[in-house]
Amino acid sequence: MVGSERGSFVRAILGDRRRAVIAIVAVLAFAAMPFITERWLTQVFFSVLIFVILGVSWDIIGGYAGQISLGHAAFFGFGAYVSAWLTTPTRAGFPESIQSPVVVALLGGALAAGLLALVIGPVIFRLTGHYFAIGTLALAAIIELILSNERSISGGSSGYFVDSNYEYQLLFLLTLAVTVVTVVVSYYVVTSRWGLAMRAIHDDETAASSLGIDPLKYKLIAFGIASGMAGMAGGLYAQYTGYLNPADVLGLHWMVEALVVVVLGGMGTITGPILGAGLFVGLDWILSEVASGYATAIEGLLIILFMIYMPKGLYGIITDRVAETSEGEPPSGSVPAPDESATD
Repeated sequence: MVGSERGSFVRAILGDRRRAVIAIVAVLAFAAMPFITERWLTQVFFSVLIFVILGVSWDIIGGYAGQISLGHAAFFGFGAYVSAWLTTPTRAGFPESIQSPVVVALLGGALAAGLLALVIGPVIFRLTGHYFAIGTLALAAIIELILSNERSISGGSSGYFVDSNYEYQLLFLLTLAVTVVTVVVSYYVVTSRWGLAMRAIHDDETAASSLGIDPLKYKLIAFGIASGMAGMAGGLYAQYTGYLNPADVLGLHWMVEALVVVVLGGMGTITGPILGAGLFVGLDWILSEVASGYATAIEGLLIILFMIYMPKGLYGIITDRVAETSEGEPPSGSVPAPDESATD
């Protein structure tokens, strides 16, 4: 028995080391992209990073805490505009004295989005189920309407041009660094006591309450962290593209695409949204080249097929295949990876 447990532990450690090596190689490969590829291709890889942040952040509130939010675009767009105001304040009529470096502006956007979530959270969490989803969707629509009407601070339909003193290569590396930090922070959140409480609420909120877990507290924690990460992604998007438009950064497509990334990759896992982001952006790029008029319809069909026939997503397919072909211990004697500790 001791030998069996020791063997399982060693295999788990080696598995973690293999994952670490793969992760390091992937990060180094991404870091080289803006220097060895053309800018349009760098833009594609930048999109992958943004969707990783959005997917991982949404999965905290949706995949782990079980609260299906459709308002992620609200925090993405709000963070984008706060970041833009801090780097280019005079264009919105704000005093030049608040002009800040890009890094400070990104932190400001993330903080503003997180605080917005914490302020509205106690109200919006009075809603449950599909009412909560509709409520978060309405929030995104309200913020988009306000910014569209307040043209002096948003640019309206003409857009808001952002001044950034960083070259696109440096902004890409900054985005890569933020993506890595987002994944690491998410890992520690979902494997902490917070994460255990979130999964308990996801499984059965009533039972979790009877065990002394405060559902509102942990919903707010998940909502605040996820929204802050989305705000950071919005800020990075604003600084990299140099242009914002309320209909763009607050559009429903950001929410839909973030959800697509999670569904394709695997909900309730850390690795899933990473795989899903790469699959989605690659698929979208290929379809836009070979079937541009039908790209959205094909993507929608794939989402339906994944939800029906592959509900665990790409990550589930890979892990199931590895489990079938491995010659290790049976599942009852293995040490599960952190990703697999989430609820299905």
